[in-house]
Amino acid sequence: MLRPLLALLLTFLLTACSSVSGPGRDIVERAIALQFSQTQEDLIQLLNPQDPTFPPFTISNVKITDEQGLQIGNLRGFRVRGTYDVTLEFPGRTVTQKANPFEIYLQRQIEGKTWRLARRQANPKNQTDTESWVTQLVL
Repeated sequence: MLRPLLALLLTFLLTACSSVSGPGRDIVERAIALQFSQTQEDLIQLLNPQDPTFPPFTISNVKITDEQGLQIGNLRGFRVRGTYDVTLEFPGRTVTQKANPFEIYLQRQIEGKTWRLARRQANPKNQTDTESWVTQLVL
């Protein structure tokens, strides 16, 4: 009698744990690519505003080393850390940078089907201890 009860309890616990799982590797890879492209575009605008083009790139070998749950706004989120490789396609040559560290924040949307890349927002007008976040849909 005890075994069926324990089996049912274990099934319930495993189901409950899986419903709050973090983002998959594909979401993390797309979020890194989104953050990388925005950072590079900002740098190009500063360094060479006359020609603001950036070479195509590929993110690969994403390795997640740490994932922690947290609250972002009023939704569940995750801080994800790890490393990735990036390959840049310059005219006439290809450059690969390996094991670049990353730390991203991802917010799971209420329906659980989409994710948003979250960034902490500095808010000098707000003197309270609450954090402000800016989010962007990860496609």
